[in-house]
Amino acid sequence: MANAHPTPILEVRDLCVEFDTMAGLVQGLRGVSFSVMPGETMALVGESGSGKSVTAQAIMGLIGLPGRISSGDILWKGQSLLTREGQKAAGKLRGKSVSMVFQDPMTSLNPLMTIGAHLIEVLRRHMGLSKDKAFARGVELLDAVGITEPKRRMGQYPHEFSGGMRQRVMIALAIACEPELLIADEPTTALDVTIQAQVLDLLADLQKSMGLSIVLITHDLGIVAGLCEKVAVMYAGSIVEAGTAKTVFDHAEHPYTQGLIRSTPRLDDRRARLISIDGAPPSLLHPPKGCAFQSRCPVSSRQCDEKPARQATPEGGSVSCWTPSVAAWSEPSESPTGGQAR
Repeated sequence: MANAHPTPILEVRDLCVEFDTMAGLVQGLRGVSFSVMPGETMALVGESGSGKSVTAQAIMGLIGLPGRISSGDILWKGQSLLTREGQKAAGKLRGKSVSMVFQDPMTSLNPLMTIGAHLIEVLRRHMGLSKDKAFARGVELLDAVGITEPKRRMGQYPHEFSGGMRQRVMIALAIACEPELLIADEPTTALDVTIQAQVLDLLADLQKSMGLSIVLITHDLGIVAGLCEKVAVMYAGSIVEAGTAKTVFDHAEHPYTQGLIRSTPRLDDRRARLISIDGAPPSLLHPPKGCAFQSRCPVSSRQCDEKPARQATPEGGSVSCWTPSVAAWSEPSESPTGGQAR
């Protein structure tokens, strides 16, 4: 009999991350919770500074001084990675079972190492392959991600590759050990539209062929609508709305989510200029005690002086708002999936 409640491959519970700076204690993450099921593609979306990349770094164990995980938990297949025993296991998981495509491939690749040396190092460290077998596997990986003449390319350096090719190399490195979970942090940043589409098609193909679970970090709602099954919207270090991609885009509950959808450019939109969300996110040195979006929200009230609890939505998602479903903006726009934000 199939398990009616399968264990998430990744679960983040009430995660808080702090950074001790000269200006004070920055609360980078403030109670982030979500889960990813096997074979599922989930997106973390939000504007710059919302905590998306910090979440990924926490999962990958890359929060170093002056940062620290102050509370919460990260579970891999039900087992904590933050206990003393879990931290030992996490060292073997990260890079092998859990891998990451970083935002800027040019700064992530060592300019003094050939592409082949990068791949061989990963394969020998995590898979225990000989140098010859690692080289052969590296050629296969470059071919798998669509790089022509892979054997010759193994001897080239990062500066000899275009931006799109470097991003493909990063993906090849990430899938080298056949991981179960891939975290992609803004994988199409600084790429032109055509190359963006190719990279996203590659991720979709790899997800299907390898059965990957993917956490995609992006601010592009169009990418999310075309690739992801679930989405979590982040603002000021917290998740303000979550659900299936279709639910969140077609029935946005939180004013911030509605604002993001409203500000997304569309080919069929004839307005002279894009409509933006006025104001700026609050400082995480001194985050507000109530709703973090209150100062920018067109429907805020005195009730928003208190922090709203996360509640279920009629569509099966969740939202942190005192007045969910209220049309916050006077000119609603259609969602990337073709529906309309309420």
